[in-house]
Amino acid sequence: MVRLRVVVAVVLAAILIGAPAQAAPTRLYYTVTASYQGARENLWEIAARFLGDADRAGEILDLNSGRVQPDGDRLSDPSHLNAGWNLILPWDAAGTELHQGQLPAGGSASSGCQLPSTPGWGLTLLNPNRAWPVADGAGVKVGVVGSGVDGSTRELAGRVATGADVAGGTGRGDTGCDGGGTALAGLVAAVAPGARFVPVKIGKDARLVATGIDVAAASGARVVLVGTEVDAGNAEVRAAVSDAISRDVVVVLPARAAAEGTDGLLRVGSINENRQPADNYPADAVDLLAPGVGDRASAAAFVAGTVALVRAAHPELHAAEVTRQVLTTVTDDVVSPVAAVTGPLPAGVGVNAAVTTPANGLGTLSRVLWWIAVGLAVLLLLPFLIQRPTRMLRGLMARRRAERQAKQTRARMADDNYQDPFWEPPRSGPVRDEAGRR
Repeated sequence: MVRLRVVVAVVLAAILIGAPAQAAPTRLYYTVTASYQGARENLWEIAARFLGDADRAGEILDLNSGRVQPDGDRLSDPSHLNAGWNLILPWDAAGTELHQGQLPAGGSASSGCQLPSTPGWGLTLLNPNRAWPVADGAGVKVGVVGSGVDGSTRELAGRVATGADVAGGTGRGDTGCDGGGTALAGLVAAVAPGARFVPVKIGKDARLVATGIDVAAASGARVVLVGTEVDAGNAEVRAAVSDAISRDVVVVLPARAAAEGTDGLLRVGSINENRQPADNYPADAVDLLAPGVGDRASAAAFVAGTVALVRAAHPELHAAEVTRQVLTTVTDDVVSPVAAVTGPLPAGVGVNAAVTTPANGLGTLSRVLWWIAVGLAVLLLLPFLIQRPTRMLRGLMARRRAERQAKQTRARMADDNYQDPFWEPPRSGPVRDEAGRR
């Protein structure tokens, strides 16, 4: 089936030029020294010292793997650390040697794309940093379907997977500065600095959106951000969104009238600095609003970041429950990252749900298989179940017939008028045999 073509979203970098500069998210980091207690430093020792658990070295590796260090090298081996490297640590790290603030620029930081300045008023309005003590998005993969995300960008280095190039059919999704995908990932990271990204390139062919959603969901993304204003009324796009939700993936789309609302899908409209809708939306076309300066894709990125925070804070929630939590904690229809993470779960969500329905088909499939197994067991046992009661019933009926006959016989024998045709009275005198002898 030929998909309908739609206009690709305006390049986000252009609309963000001239916006107030916003510093990179505040992070905890440690500067590697030449040695510690006479030995060369490694991630296990650092994890034990600052996190109290050497097994959490993998978390430090995830946060720093691939990021360009001041000497131009990258972390790939947890046992090989160079003095002067700056290692990002999880938010709960503690120690007097730690630093807090913006990471110092790496020696080759200029090699990657430079993120456009984020809309500072939008971050000021949302204040996502107030949610970070509870959750910062760590452990959550966000799929970005659009023009790709440059993994060498300093602010995103080490957090971008290879991804895929759907438009080209081969290649990576984590290269190139063209388009707004890198900017979208930067906005998500500004809300959820611990999130990781799965970039899926679809180029400027909006017909590939459905395939892009499928690829992102199959790659382990728990949130999929569509970076173009797609015709969500298209049958293939609807099917892709539905399939992603069934896999427990939250899909975030820029609002359009053609998109139909459903649990697990968030349709996002944009507001301006005065908290007023930046566009006219039909009443049934928008689920919530976010800062976007008239650009729906950037507004959707703020919401995708909020979803990543909720998924990190409440990993037990299914996609439909996550969207309900986000929607029930909005303020004047505007997304609220802090309330979404720290607010109580409403009735019907998570631990407050009377009955939890799986978001995917596995629960239904399990019940179907269970009933099939029960049916087969009944069919196998049915002959035995029927034979035994039948034999018991026949035996019971036979005993009852014998009892009735015995009662009838005793009754006849007790009757004075009873005449037994085979009964003969005893003879008097000596008993003789057939020959007449005594």
